[in-house]
Amino acid sequence: MDKDHLIDLISNSVLYESKDSESTRNLSDFKNYLEKLNLDQLRTMSKEFIL
Repeated sequence: MDKDHLIDLISNSVLYESKDSESTRNLSDFKNYLEKLNLDQLRTMSKEFIL
C-alpha cells in the first residue's frame, strides 16, 4: 500500500471507532501527524488498527 492509502485507512478506522464531534474536529490534526510518519511506521500502525 502506498502512504496515502495507509493514512486514509488509519484515519477512517479512528473516525469509525470514535464518532463524537470532537474526534471529527481532530481528524485533520491526526492526518497531519500521520503524514509526518514514514511508510514503515504507517504500516505498523495500520496493523495495530486492523487487528
